[in-house]
Amino acid sequence: MKKASLYLAALVLSAFILECRALDDEHQKTIDGIAKLAPLVGKWHAVARFHDKDRIIENIGTYTISYVLDNTYLRWEVELHNKDNPKRSQSWVIYTTFNPGTNQYNQTYFYSNWAQRVTESGEYDDETKEYKTSALVPLEDGAHDESVRTITSLKDPDRITYNHFSRYNNENAERMNVDITLTREN
Repeated sequence: MKKASLYLAALVLSAFILECRALDDEHQKTIDGIAKLAPLVGKWHAVARFHDKDRIIENIGTYTISYVLDNTYLRWEVELHNKDNPKRSQSWVIYTTFNPGTNQYNQTYFYSNWAQRVTESGEYDDETKEYKTSALVPLEDGAHDESVRTITSLKDPDRITYNHFSRYNNENAERMNVDITLTREN
């Protein structure tokens, strides 16, 4: 009976050790994926141009992007305000990670003025140095589903560009919603 108990304990310990190694491998894959987005880390001055039907509204603000949770995530803290009226502001937080199970990035947005959260998935293209995401936002305006996609160019580590496109399910064509230029602060 004592031998059987020792054998069972050794078997459980071996399984635990193998599981820990697998988790370490998964964590390392996540860290390696996040490392591709390292040019984003830092404090940025932002100029956002929101494309309305017949006009462009320009806001300015900051993006602060840092590693969190043992380098498993990037946390984006965003504040934008009307350049002529700083009291008209908006903010949001984004969490980005790399999921080795799907071999894709997951990015979730939490907004200051909207209870809904949006989660995108995407990939990083090593050749073009572009981080691309997409998502379906159910009933985004309360009536229509919205397909969104983004392209973030990391070609210049001191100047990041972000383009956001969308299309409601009742529309025929995709439209540019916002383009944002981030300039690294010293």
